[in-house]
Amino acid sequence: MILKFLNETLPWVRKPSRYIGREINSVVKDPEEVSLRIALVFPDTYEVGTSNHGLEILYHILNEQPDVWAERSYLPWIDMIERMKEKDIPLYTMESYTPLYQMDAVGISLEYELSYTNVIEVLKLSRIPLFFWERKKKDPIVLGGGPCSSNPEPIYGFFDAILIGDGEEAILEIAQVLKETKGEERETIWKELSKIEGVYVPAFYEQKGKKIVPVSPEYPQTIKRRVVKDLNSQPVPVKKIVPNVESVHDRAIIEVARGCTRGCRFCHASVYYRPVRERSLENILENVEEMLKNTGYEEVSLLSLSTMDHTQIGEIVSELLKRYSEKKIAVSIPSTRMDRFGVEIAGRIASVRKTGLTFAPEAATQRLRNIINKNISEEDIFATLEAAKKSGWRRVKLYFMMGLPGETNEDLEEMVELLERVKRLGFKEVSASVSVFVPKPHTPFQFARQISPEEAYEKIKTLKRAKKFAEVSYHDPRMSLLEGVFSRGDRKLLNLIVKAHELGALFDEWSEMFRFDLWEKAFDETGIDPKDYLREIDPSEDLPWDHIDMGVTKEFLKEEYRKAIKGETTDDCRWNRCYLCGVCFRFGVKNVLFGGERG
Repeated sequence: MILKFLNETLPWVRKPSRYIGREINSVVKDPEEVSLRIALVFPDTYEVGTSNHGLEILYHILNEQPDVWAERSYLPWIDMIERMKEKDIPLYTMESYTPLYQMDAVGISLEYELSYTNVIEVLKLSRIPLFFWERKKKDPIVLGGGPCSSNPEPIYGFFDAILIGDGEEAILEIAQVLKETKGEERETIWKELSKIEGVYVPAFYEQKGKKIVPVSPEYPQTIKRRVVKDLNSQPVPVKKIVPNVESVHDRAIIEVARGCTRGCRFCHASVYYRPVRERSLENILENVEEMLKNTGYEEVSLLSLSTMDHTQIGEIVSELLKRYSEKKIAVSIPSTRMDRFGVEIAGRIASVRKTGLTFAPEAATQRLRNIINKNISEEDIFATLEAAKKSGWRRVKLYFMMGLPGETNEDLEEMVELLERVKRLGFKEVSASVSVFVPKPHTPFQFARQISPEEAYEKIKTLKRAKKFAEVSYHDPRMSLLEGVFSRGDRKLLNLIVKAHELGALFDEWSEMFRFDLWEKAFDETGIDPKDYLREIDPSEDLPWDHIDMGVTKEFLKEEYRKAIKGETTDDCRWNRCYLCGVCFRFGVKNVLFGGERG
């Protein structure tokens, strides 16, 4: 039925290759020879989903098990969704065209808050009952995981279980439980899943006031984040799936390190991925070799929150260029800290392929950078940019935020001045991206107030003059409002998200699809005031995510917030001293180097 539908429909939809599957390195098994089938779903388009490194890792780990078959699915674009509904075709897997409702489990990646209406669409298009309390024994177990799991409460009702933290080891334990409990009542499966460290079963918890508490003493008060201790012991997806359509990050990717201890007070990833764990030089080189051989890519990206902080970064770059520069295989590094991009390494990478450089100073004044704990000086910024220009870089992009705690109009004026100075350095192209600061859970700024869209538009007027020196883009402040509401939301928001979807909200992350008027109506009809979720929070208050234990103590976050208000900074604990955030002791991972030498 599905193949017949595809044959008849693909000529009439945009980018038909999104829907055909069977890519190079995708895994096909005999369904009769496996005991567990799992669909891994990215709730966005194929091009976005095939770029997700975490889902790729889980896909290959599961498929290494002879009796498990992990398949993939993505949310189709609007034109395909309409035709699927018209012909009564359910969402299916890329590998076998099996409807998702026939799978044993469906795992949905939660990467960003504005995908929440997409999660609803995935479930509805899959013919899976939307809420866990509506599902029967025959329905798949719906799992969630990813960065948004650090506060899963706004979408708690969609999931039977949610994994908090790293998935590499936990996913095999989850698969084992699902095999052993196959055919059992759902509550039996929930109870077994809840015994796995890092797994949160929303059905066993309730909201009292702002606090989330277990319904019975048999369930833990807090769910401890799952952490992989040694990155070298974890498999790398060397047989990366080569997508049929060019993906957002269409290149070979090697995760060289996980975690960052720089301590930017706004940064959710800094907390979610702590502590720092590095992959060794030998491990990186071995896996890159295999990946390039299996994919044919001409670029390899060194993935990490702060790649230049890897203790062997000099050797890694040297070895990769030695092996691949003659083959014109480029080495790329994501956005990196301006105080860590050495002249030598910049020159080495630029000698192969002069791609654009991306930096994130976040704020233009030293006072504001101290508040957010972005420990770089103006001298660092311009010394790095001048070195990059001399090394052959022609394009530079800078990321800033507006609405940061303690921000004044002077900080915005200084942003314009900074961009003018950057332009004078002689780059062919200077661009800047400015977004509204969004307080995130488990960060020191989780207590801070978020500015309204109206305030953001006033700030944009102040920045208007910057267009003379750079191509400036702004993230829609109304999107940031929604992101802020969901980031610090509670269970009351579930009805809001469902209502917005009913009204037509979908692909909210896409500017051409975003309809704020639908969300305004949803707020209205559900009686929810977004201001209740954007206000400054007293650090003594209970929070809807306090039951999710990320390893960083709430006392540490409070102290960092107090230091921010005073304009005091905290050094990187890897190179100075331990500040007792709690992570290393809680998870038994050695993180502190105390002045160790970088490679």
